[in-house]
Amino acid sequence: MQNNPLVSIIMNCYNSDTYLNAAIDSVLNQTYKNFEIVFWDNCSTDDSAKIVKSYNDKRIRYFYAQEHTSLGEGRNLALEKVKGNFISFLDCDDLYLAEKIEETLKCFDDEVALVYTNGYTLYHEEKTKKQFYKKNQLSGDVFEQWLVSYQVMIPSVMFKKEVLSSLDYWFDNRFNMIEEFDFFMRISKKYKVAYSHRKLCVWRAHEASLTWSKRELFEQENKIFLEDILHRYPEIKDTIFIRHFEAKIAYQQFYNEWKNTHIPNRTLLQPYILIEKRLLGIYVLSFFSFRIFKFILKLMGKSL
Repeated sequence: MQNNPLVSIIMNCYNSDTYLNAAIDSVLNQTYKNFEIVFWDNCSTDDSAKIVKSYNDKRIRYFYAQEHTSLGEGRNLALEKVKGNFISFLDCDDLYLAEKIEETLKCFDDEVALVYTNGYTLYHEEKTKKQFYKKNQLSGDVFEQWLVSYQVMIPSVMFKKEVLSSLDYWFDNRFNMIEEFDFFMRISKKYKVAYSHRKLCVWRAHEASLTWSKRELFEQENKIFLEDILHRYPEIKDTIFIRHFEAKIAYQQFYNEWKNTHIPNRTLLQPYILIEKRLLGIYVLSFFSFRIFKFILKLMGKSL
């Protein structure tokens, strides 16, 4: 790897003034100094533009979208503007810790094209934080294992710009919930991935985020993703990795139906309870009310 490469930090913004100063400051305070911020303003109507323009730093490059687009399309448009050899995304409510860029760059070599790190989830309501992973995560050829369990947080990721030319397309505009998952999965199918256990970033969880407010879209978009990869890689159709991903979709459909109808359709889970151990527990809990089910999962610290 060349010495002191330029790193492009993409910040996609739409009415994000609440935490914006803290996010920008977390980049400017990096121990590694050769970076640019590609700030893509998706037609914000709040004080976001005013905040960005208050910084007198030539490394911040501000772009205002001609029209409001989906987040995936906004990421694609911002990618067209990067000048760096390495690329990261920092959403405007997340944070980098001071050594994020410096330590992540150390993990790259000739074979590794994408690096992800440990970090913290900051819970807005409880004002507490929890590290992403307690144990070391996967490195190397991770595509199939990520189908089983994918927990990568977008502010932790950095990848080589050169991989973009090998992809048929970048972010898929059909997706609103899994656009980054789909993008990073397609990179992981072609290249090796490395993981750093250093806690180097903060992902902010709050009720206003799309991830929390539109969970029903995960089921729909994961079905499209599954259809796409089976078309692209038919040789993995009957593998255990695909069965695990099908189990994830089955649970999402089960959860959405139970939430909306208050009638648990256990037949959705039955084909997978021996594949995913947690589904057996959920199957048993489904004999209680949906309210009790959510309460028990919260007590266990489990995600819905």
